[in-house]
Amino acid sequence: MDVRGWYVCYIRYQCWSPSMAVSKEALIRTMNTIVSDLEQEGLIDNYFRMCEDLKDVNGPYYFANLLVTFIADTQNAILELTRLLEQTPVNYHDLDQLAIKLRGKTSCIGACALARAWLNLREGTQNENKASLKEI
Repeated sequence: MDVRGWYVCYIRYQCWSPSMAVSKEALIRTMNTIVSDLEQEGLIDNYFRMCEDLKDVNGPYYFANLLVTFIADTQNAILELTRLLEQTPVNYHDLDQLAIKLRGKTSCIGACALARAWLNLREGTQNENKASLKEI
């Protein structure tokens, strides 16, 4: 299951009432299994769980809202990335700035696999070689 699937589970978890405790506990176990699987696959790291724990301090919907924002920002960034790569000539400076921004966001939320991809993009922009960017 991908991060979006986990997010759907998380939202459902937040919407359960105390009278549904058995279902809530099953959902929590499922969510923990999914997160553990994502960690084992190297897609997320311990920062992901640290961000999830922020809900205890900032309210029960904090992490869910954080994920919604992260997913929307990432989708917009991918659209911007596509636009930049289609330009002639390619603006490597703007690509570099986008890669820096996205690496920071993905690192902060614990999406380490994405952070590595953005780092690779940044390295490609520093070579100013569009062919090397397509390998990423």
